[in-house]
Amino acid sequence: MPQIQYYAQLRNLIMQMETDLSIASLTEIEKKVISALIMLSQEQQEPIHLDQLREHALLQNMPQPSLYRAFQTLIKSGFIAKVGSERSGLYKPNTERFA
Repeated sequence: MPQIQYYAQLRNLIMQMETDLSIASLTEIEKKVISALIMLSQEQQEPIHLDQLREHALLQNMPQPSLYRAFQTLIKSGFIAKVGSERSGLYKPNTERFA
């Protein structure tokens, strides 16, 4: 099977998973932000600082205003939870939101 067919099948699988996880309505930027946060959280087993998130491969080329806008939307939607004080800059994914 040509590689492009594998790619098409993968995109279809991702679409189905996004529907199952109730994230299909998120923008692509929001999906990248939450994906990066989840990956970093799993690797480090601790809350993630916004600076660490900005450096993730999925977000490196993203304009900062777009990143912050998506981040605020995800917090308001309950996908991301703030950890610590208001100025800590630490966040974690709200995994219960995806159950």
